[in-house]
Amino acid sequence: MKTERKGRTAPWAKALGAVLLVPVMVVVALFAVARHREGDRERDAFDATVTDARRFADALADRGAAPSPQDVRDALAETAGHGRGDGVLHEVRPAADGTRVIVQFSRVYERSPALFGPSTTTADRCFTIDLPVLPADEAPEGTEARVTAHGPDESCLDVASAAPGRGEAPR
Repeated sequence: MKTERKGRTAPWAKALGAVLLVPVMVVVALFAVARHREGDRERDAFDATVTDARRFADALADRGAAPSPQDVRDALAETAGHGRGDGVLHEVRPAADGTRVIVQFSRVYERSPALFGPSTTTADRCFTIDLPVLPADEAPEGTEARVTAHGPDESCLDVASAAPGRGEAPR
């Protein structure tokens, strides 16, 4: 059966379609720009956690070659609060070549179109910091703590349990 089409689309219908389509396109464009800016803020927050970890590692290296768990806690308390950052100590243990510290740093950043839920969230990242065992007077020039940043999807509990020679977590 053949369908017949009588007449053309009315001009008012075309105008109404255009008027309704423009706001939809504007909302989609604004949403895309907001998501891009949120991605930039998240990336900046992850970069800030790397800075926090480096500051923490430098503070540990300044304390000496073999810091005690209390030295590590003190260094974390001194460095974690700078710049709105937060640090959680997961593990301190002796390693073959020094001391290994597993710590998580977090930074808060704003979510973009927060229609439902909180307008802020955190970027959490786990770090492994290896401190050399050599005394400061015997260490070659430029020797410093090695900071390893784990992926954003790796939790510190997984990193600590996967590491060989797992020691006791600090309390």
